[in-house]
Amino acid sequence: MVFRQTGQPKFMIALLMGGLAIASGCDNRVSSTAGAQFNDQQILIDFADRVVIPTNQEFATKAQELSDAVNTFVKSPNDQTLKAAQEAWVAARSPWEQSESFTFGPADSLGYDGALDSWPVNETDLKAIINSKDQLTSDYVQKRQDTEKGFHVIEYLLFGEDNNKNVADFSQRELEYLQALSTDFSNVADQLVTSWTKGIAGQPAYREVIATAGESSNSTYLTLEAGGQEMVQGIIDSLDEVANEKIAKPVESKDEKLFESRFSHNTLNDLKSNVKGAQNVYLGRFPDTNTSETGLSAYIANVNPDLDARVKQEFLASLDALDKIPDPLEESFNDPKTADAIQSAKTAIITLKETMEQEVLPVVKS
Repeated sequence: MVFRQTGQPKFMIALLMGGLAIASGCDNRVSSTAGAQFNDQQILIDFADRVVIPTNQEFATKAQELSDAVNTFVKSPNDQTLKAAQEAWVAARSPWEQSESFTFGPADSLGYDGALDSWPVNETDLKAIINSKDQLTSDYVQKRQDTEKGFHVIEYLLFGEDNNKNVADFSQRELEYLQALSTDFSNVADQLVTSWTKGIAGQPAYREVIATAGESSNSTYLTLEAGGQEMVQGIIDSLDEVANEKIAKPVESKDEKLFESRFSHNTLNDLKSNVKGAQNVYLGRFPDTNTSETGLSAYIANVNPDLDARVKQEFLASLDALDKIPDPLEESFNDPKTADAIQSAKTAIITLKETMEQEVLPVVKS
C-alpha cells in the first residue's frame, strides 16, 4: 500500500540529524554495542540476491499466473474459472506484501509501488471508465491514474464490494477492463524485476546500487552503514504501517471500508505477509523460494547476541499474535471477543518496530 514519498533514500534525514536521535532514543540495553561498526557488505549483497530479487521474481511469476487466470475467466466465465482467478489474485498478494519492507529504490522512484498497489480504489472514476466507450487495452490502463489500476481495482472487479461477486454480476465491459488490467499488472511486475536485475529507464540495476554501498562510485549509498540503514528503515516503515495504518485506523474508527484488502476479505493475510517480509529482511532469506544467506541478524548477533535473540522472538510473537485473530478480519473486528486479540497483535508489532527503531537502527548507524 502506498504511503511513501519519492526522493532520496529514507535514511537521509536521519543521517543529517547525526547522533542526536541515538542519544535520545536508546537505553542501557544497547551500551554493549559501543564502538561497533556496520562493515559487512555481504549482508547487502545477500539482501539483494537472496531476499529482494527472489521475492520480486516470485511476485512476477504469480502476476503472470493471475493474468493467465483472468484471461481464462474472460474467455469462459463460470464458477470454476472465477474461483481460479480469485485464488490467483490471493496468491500474487503474498509475495507482494512480503516485499513491503523494500519498496524503496525503483519501486518508489519509478512508480511501480503506486501502479501496483495504490489504495483506496477510485470507485467513481472506475465506474466512469466502465461506462465509457474507451477502448480498454493494457496501453490504456498504463496511462490511467494509479487508483484506477493495480491490485485493488482488479480485486474490486473480481470479488465485488464485499467478497460476494458472482459470474452473473460481470458486465462485458468489466471483463474487458479486468483483462487489460491484469495484462498491465503483469507487465509492471516484470519491470520491477528488471529494475533490480538489469536496470531500466537508463538507470543501473538497483541490485548493483545496494550491493556496492560505500564504494567511491556509489552516489546513492555513500557508506556501508547507509545501505544497512536503508534495510532497517524499510523494516521499520513496514511494521509502522501495519500497526498504525492497516490495523489501527479501521479498528479505531470501526469502519471495515478502511481495511486495505476488504473486497476479498484478505487483509489479515496481508498483515501476516508484511511481518514475514520484514522478518525475511532481518534473517536474510525468502523461504518461498528456499533462499537463505547472511542477514542483518548475523551482524546484530555478533555485536549484541541478546538483542538479536530478542528481535527474533518479537518477530515470532508478532506472527503468533496475528494467527490468533479470527479470519476474516473484515468480519471479526467488530466482535468484542476479538478486541483483545487485535490489540495484542498491534502491541506486539509496535514493540518489534520500536526495538528495530530504538536499538537495531542505532547499532547499524554507529
